[in-house]
Amino acid sequence: MQGLGAGPSRVLVRAGLALATCVLAVVAVVVATEGGTFPGGPAPTVTLAPTAAVGCDAAGPYTAPERGSVGLPTGVSRLCRSGPLTVSVAGAVFDGWDVSGGIVIDAPDVVVRRSRVTGDGATPYGIVTTAAGSVRIEDVTLTGDFPEAAIGGDRWSGERIEIVGVTHDGAQLGDGARLRNSSVHDFAPVRGGDVHGLVLRGTGSDVLVEDNRIELGDGPGRGSALLLAPEKAGQRADGAMVIRGNVLGGGRYTVRQDSPAAMMTDVAITGNRFRRGAGDVPLRVSRRAVLDDNTYLDGGPLPPR
Repeated sequence: MQGLGAGPSRVLVRAGLALATCVLAVVAVVVATEGGTFPGGPAPTVTLAPTAAVGCDAAGPYTAPERGSVGLPTGVSRLCRSGPLTVSVAGAVFDGWDVSGGIVIDAPDVVVRRSRVTGDGATPYGIVTTAAGSVRIEDVTLTGDFPEAAIGGDRWSGERIEIVGVTHDGAQLGDGARLRNSSVHDFAPVRGGDVHGLVLRGTGSDVLVEDNRIELGDGPGRGSALLLAPEKAGQRADGAMVIRGNVLGGGRYTVRQDSPAAMMTDVAITGNRFRRGAGDVPLRVSRRAVLDDNTYLDGGPLPPR
């Protein structure tokens, strides 16, 4: 992973979070995934230990977004501003911020919500976990120039995220990552190399991509809406890779699996709807992958894999 340029210090938030008052309060937070199930059983509930909440007075008190909301809720018009930062306190809740650059998650059980992250062209990721970090991202919009991807790393969970107008990959999902009820669309013009909507990295273990709209578009440099590209072989006992209930479109191959021989994790691609117009074919994956009920949006059958 590339560095963060200016190198934020290992503190809860970098000095200089300006233009609004931070509220520091001791809270207990419960985070639950709404609906659906994660491979191997019901979606877990993560209970965070009492910790400091880093909220923005200008954003107002937290309220659940309207049904169908994706990205920063429309009712949140004022945010606190910040440059690139690192979160290094376990269980921190980071709510109501407008970040230029990116956020490095260097502690477990962090929450980032009701925020906007805009790439500055130097910070590799909008939100990324380190080996020590895990994060839940909800009701967040990521846009702009991220040299690597808007989101990256292992152990992250995203709900109601909007990734729009980015210059490189939408998100890179490492082991234990999930993305649900989110939208990745309207990519910026490609500057060089291939750009993908989602890239599944790591061993491909314990990954869920469910009920999202991933629209890569077409044209030069458009790779795949969803690229399965594990960097090392996983074990079947490590957990499945599940891709279900999504609307997928664009790219030469809308869903493509690289190096199928390295993929040992169970792969299930079910109930997805594909837009027509892939440069080559919509689906190119290993014959070991389980395919079921995948069609074009108009109901037509997909060509053989």
